[in-house]
Amino acid sequence: MHRTSKKTLIMLAGFMAVVALGLSFAYAQEEIINLNADPERGGQRSAVAFSHDLHMGLYECLDCHHKFENGVNVLDEDDLVEESPDVRCGACHDDAASIDRQRAYHRQCMGCHIQARKAGEPSGPEMCGACHLPEA
Repeated sequence: MHRTSKKTLIMLAGFMAVVALGLSFAYAQEEIINLNADPERGGQRSAVAFSHDLHMGLYECLDCHHKFENGVNVLDEDDLVEESPDVRCGACHDDAASIDRQRAYHRQCMGCHIQARKAGEPSGPEMCGACHLPEA
């Protein structure tokens, strides 16, 4: 291959990587989301710093975001826009819901971590103190 062609291919590959990375951030929510950070709700433990960006790289949006009807997730992925408060867990999982916000977090997060560990895959924390870190 000609020397100029190699340089061009390397530059093109680099440019495409930058564009792909930029697009992933354009569709992502903020990198760190503080779960259970509402001081009015109280709670015994500190908020959890959740890396939305890390999870987006590992899972599909509808693996976590859901709206179940008759056991089927009917949520339209196009409705998952950053500006919408309806995509947050607390929009549905409130004190009046059959599964409140705390139970929803624990089922979704710890349940996924446990499944991954049992499957022999890298996993996240499963114990309280690993997510609910002491406040600085």
